[in-house]
Amino acid sequence: MSKFPLNDEKAQVLGYFSFMGPGEKTVFIAPGVLDNIASGYLVLTDKKLFFFFYSNITIDKKFIATYPFIVSVDVKEGLIYSTLTINSKKESIKIEKIKKKDAREFYSILSKIIKNNRK
Repeated sequence: MSKFPLNDEKAQVLGYFSFMGPGEKTVFIAPGVLDNIASGYLVLTDKKLFFFFYSNITIDKKFIATYPFIVSVDVKEGLIYSTLTINSKKESIKIEKIKKKDAREFYSILSKIIKNNRK
């Protein structure tokens, strides 16, 4: 399992999500839009990646992948926002309207995870 510094202030303020396992820690969080449908947060923990959002009825999440199943990541930068495409062994997820700085950070972290997966 890869270790990343838990120095992202937003991740530490938002901290724990009900979908996290015991002892799991947030690594990075960024607001965005999932597949042009739901606004919420892209959340990277020390074990998995998921998208957290509020639906009409309840709090919900879209599970993306655990570290070993993340295959590739791509970022397309716009003027203000970027689009992050994350491919797992199961599916491809597009997160839009992420701030450029956050998208670059996610891209960097996920690229390191993918590189470690190939070892």
